[in-house]
Amino acid sequence: MAKYKGWDTSRSLLIAYESMAMAYKKQHSIEEINADFAKRTPSKYVNYNHAFALLILNASIIEGILRGIISDRVTSDIDQAVIKGRSLGQTSPSKPEQLLSKFLSDIEMQGGWDKLKEQYSFYYDVSLEKLVSEEIKEGISSLFVLRNVLAHGTTLIQPSVKMDESLQDTYPYNWQRKLQRVAVYLEKQFSKGELFENLAEFEMPSHFFEVTKQYIEAVEKRFSPLPQRIEETIKMVKEYSFGYINYTR
Repeated sequence: MAKYKGWDTSRSLLIAYESMAMAYKKQHSIEEINADFAKRTPSKYVNYNHAFALLILNASIIEGILRGIISDRVTSDIDQAVIKGRSLGQTSPSKPEQLLSKFLSDIEMQGGWDKLKEQYSFYYDVSLEKLVSEEIKEGISSLFVLRNVLAHGTTLIQPSVKMDESLQDTYPYNWQRKLQRVAVYLEKQFSKGELFENLAEFEMPSHFFEVTKQYIEAVEKRFSPLPQRIEETIKMVKEYSFGYINYTR
């Protein structure tokens, strides 16, 4: 088999998250103590300057860990198939080896949260959504809906009033449907009344990372033993304290 080098990006993303969270917290501290800053930047939505990027990184960290787990498992299964084939006198990849290699390529190259969940369901015969409580599941689902919107630079739309189903073919109604569960989840957490106000809540990014910790702990428990590199990244996630220096550079 061909040899290659790989770089597990989830740890690098976690380091980047740490740096951005520190900047986010520092900005908030300046707003609280500096009246001049508040006058120059009166909008409560200034939190978005870092918060949206933090959400994108957060979701990517989860995907990176999960993709690393299943990739390592499939790679190990391919290696075992190669060893068995050679012991039987095989001189070229068998069909099962080829199928496993194609599946590994799909895991690494075909991004997307829903796709990754399907791959876990197929290979492990387990639902990632059933590993955790309904509350944690809704938190992770909301995080990835927001990530999918923000990662493409799409404009967030919130209808000013609840729209009737007779308007389901209109642009604002489609957004209402897309973000309804996210809006409900955020309102339950922060009680600010509207989607944008809840997204502007300072604790919003740290809340999603705390949800991430609980989710990753459930993943670790279900799929252990894990490769050392994955275990080390998971340990970093579980020990992370939002807005502080956590890791030795």
